[in-house]
Amino acid sequence: MPNGLLQTVKDRLGFGALEYEVPEHSNSFKYSLGGMTLCAFSLLVVSGILLAQFYVPDPDRANSSVHYLVDQVWLGWFLRGIHFWSGDVLSITLLLHMIRVAFTGSYKAPREINWYVGVGLLVMMIGLLFTGTVLKWDQEAYEALAHFTWVADGMGILGLPLTERFAQGVPLLNRIYMWHISLLPLLTVPLIGLHLFFIKHHKLSPLPDQSTDAKPIRFTNHLAYLTRAGAGIFLLICLLALTIAPPLGEPPVAGMEVTKPPWQFVWLYALENLWVPFLVVAPLLGILFLLAVPIIDRGPETHWKKRPVATWVLIACIVLSVALILWGKFTTMTHSM
Repeated sequence: MPNGLLQTVKDRLGFGALEYEVPEHSNSFKYSLGGMTLCAFSLLVVSGILLAQFYVPDPDRANSSVHYLVDQVWLGWFLRGIHFWSGDVLSITLLLHMIRVAFTGSYKAPREINWYVGVGLLVMMIGLLFTGTVLKWDQEAYEALAHFTWVADGMGILGLPLTERFAQGVPLLNRIYMWHISLLPLLTVPLIGLHLFFIKHHKLSPLPDQSTDAKPIRFTNHLAYLTRAGAGIFLLICLLALTIAPPLGEPPVAGMEVTKPPWQFVWLYALENLWVPFLVVAPLLGILFLLAVPIIDRGPETHWKKRPVATWVLIACIVLSVALILWGKFTTMTHSM
């Protein structure tokens, strides 16, 4: 009787829809990076909702509210650590996921649209990471916002909604908080749903130049693998939160420029040392390049050995990115806004 009741509940809830087949290679680290990224994002959402209960989005009180959370709220330091390190882990798994997709040519037909959805998700994650950096409102946050407003001012009327002039009398920090907790998540969640839909519709991308049909497994089997991978991600984030405190400074001093951005943005810091307008030009060129990838590389080959140009471009992009991050980390600012 209990088994019959359980089966009835599963039928009513539609669990049978999860019993479709996926290729066996889905149960591997490199083909589960997207699921790990989703796990880190879920932790960001849950921890962010809890953090929002203690945050005051006002320039005069924002920094002190974060210090209050860390110093006086029970396990507040751990909660903030979970949120911070979820963002860092998400950044790494997301980049590795995009590298895997590019390396295996999984952006090719019929998956071009899902590549574009992925680029949109990348932009949303960058926006969430940036706005989250600003919210702690210390010197690093203040200087990051100063660079942001410089870029927005340089965009003319297109950048006006991103400046204080758009809503005079309302602190820009308050509006950034709104973007962080409502606007950007409202754009991100539908994109995640669309991304998952296209994976289901076009199926998981096959191994490059797979000569025989992949051995199928049930999606529920893959879901169990993703659950274990997600548990590993959660454990890693908890260990980081327990051992390494996220950076948090004192309230900012206007007119100073003494900090460097988080590693996700430090490559822009390096390019800014070469030419300040790179703050605008480099991100735009990067997005245009990603959008052009499925248009330029349209051949049927997916194995990296049979796509030497695409492979070398990918390697060059990785090397350049790492070099710029290291350069930005170990150089000093030579330009100012």
